[in-house]
Amino acid sequence: METEYRAIELDNAELRQSQQVGFIGEVAGYAIIWDTPSTNLPFTEVIQSGALDGVDTSKTLALFNHDFANVLGRVDAGTLKLSADKKGLHFVLQIPDTTLGHDVYTQIKNGNLKGLSFRFTVAPNGEHWKNINGTATRVISKIATMREISIVSVPAYDDTSVEVTRSFKEFTEAQIIKQKMLIALETYEDMD
Repeated sequence: METEYRAIELDNAELRQSQQVGFIGEVAGYAIIWDTPSTNLPFTEVIQSGALDGVDTSKTLALFNHDFANVLGRVDAGTLKLSADKKGLHFVLQIPDTTLGHDVYTQIKNGNLKGLSFRFTVAPNGEHWKNINGTATRVISKIATMREISIVSVPAYDDTSVEVTRSFKEFTEAQIIKQKMLIALETYEDMD
């Protein structure tokens, strides 16, 4: 299983001052929104509601820019809360009173950091491809693991290109073969 990253905008994130000692603020929003088509990939992708059912998120981290040296919170420490609801995967992150925490919180407040990304692996048979209105669409029905969510400046997709490109190429080739077969059948029917 290849690790993949996806990013969404933080436009609808909530910022609050923290009432707890050791924290400067709280960021809340959605890391995943179910059944919503992506717009930033060379194809469309949809993560179905229920894709995280049964996934152990108890050790999921909140990072800055997918860097494990830049930990902002974690579920098992109680500083990151994740909950799947009807809309998607909601998160609440207590921003630590650290240099990194201050920098990230200030950059979010100033509008300089607007992205949220998550790292995941797709479960075996947890995806399929569809052609919807002429657009190649990857539908993810089951995620195997989700190690972290990240507040990001520029979403990184390089680590996903090998897996996704191969799957996308296979889907595209299958569509071309299907079209050729339909043309051949039409030609054969016209001969009758």
